[in-house]
Amino acid sequence: MSRATPRSWRAAALLLAALLFVPAVPAAADPAPPPPGADQAGAATGAATGAATGADRPLDLLAADVAEARHAAEAAEQQYTAAAGELAQRRKDSADAARQADRQRGRLTEAETEAARLVAEQYRSGGLGSLARLFLADRPEDFLDRQQRAASDTRSAAAVLRELREARNRMVLLSEEAAQAEQSASAAADRAQRALDQARQGAARTEQLLAAATAEQLGLLEQRENALAADADRRLLTAGPGGGASAAGRRAVEFALAQRGKPYLWGGAGPDAFDCSGLTSQAWQAAGVPIPRTSQQQWAALRHIALRDLRPGDLVIYHGDAGHVALYLGAGAVVHAPHTGTVVKLAPVTMLPILGAVRPDPDTPAEPAPPLVTPAPPLVTPAPAEAVPHP
Repeated sequence: MSRATPRSWRAAALLLAALLFVPAVPAAADPAPPPPGADQAGAATGAATGAATGADRPLDLLAADVAEARHAAEAAEQQYTAAAGELAQRRKDSADAARQADRQRGRLTEAETEAARLVAEQYRSGGLGSLARLFLADRPEDFLDRQQRAASDTRSAAAVLRELREARNRMVLLSEEAAQAEQSASAAADRAQRALDQARQGAARTEQLLAAATAEQLGLLEQRENALAADADRRLLTAGPGGGASAAGRRAVEFALAQRGKPYLWGGAGPDAFDCSGLTSQAWQAAGVPIPRTSQQQWAALRHIALRDLRPGDLVIYHGDAGHVALYLGAGAVVHAPHTGTVVKLAPVTMLPILGAVRPDPDTPAEPAPPLVTPAPPLVTPAPAEAVPHP
């Protein structure tokens, strides 16, 4: 049996290997807790280690192990994307807080200078009591005028001292906020680093499994995935949408279908490549409805709906850790960006274990369902697909 690896799988392996060299985010060296789903991924890894490899590995076991390794990598990639976005925001918050603290420090210096000036003037104007100065004055009316101005100065001094106290209080508060923002940014960097490490481990495991497989096994896996995509295409063309979408949902579907054939890219959000949530978030952005960036965030933030109520444009979330997402088209079909080495394509809605479904525009009524027009083939050259059916 030939051990030569087809070109499509060599390309997949190279893309997976590239993930191992993504620059790390600075972070502390604390031990990393396993992400959701890591226990299943570890169990699959242990089982695969004890099982046969290469030509002796049963095809179904190989498919299950590759699917589990990809799931672990993709879930960690989604966590990293979310953590990297959080890190960027926390760093911005920290910089803003530091600038505000610096400005307040300048105001405090000004208030202290003014307070010192008033204290010095009060010291210089000291001496006899006001009643004695009235009796000794050549012109009592001049003395009374000076007393009136002094009263006004006293009120001004009180205002300056009040401003000084407020400036000091604001300085303390802003300094504390700046310190908290810095700590928050550091924690976000730690989370991003841990997620990146988990993603690299999953990618390395996937590469190891693919490298150990025979050319015949790789070809059979590829055929399986292509068959799933072809079946979803046929069902959608035959049945059309299963229910009416909202106007925005229709635009999201049109956008997602127009991306077919574009390659999967970790962290990709278009226009030339996508990851799973990059595709769904950009589809709804194009429809005029901004939604969160990652699959976990979409599951957490958007309105949950029953699977029986799915309509085109809804998002289907997969795995217990919400590690994958696809956009529902109707007729039991979804469009998604599967994994490294493949392209945006159609698949049956039941391709992976379903966690649930969410709707980005739950308060918008559905429109009558027109026949779904399948777009012309994309101009990009599709990368060969891998076949990884879920066991």
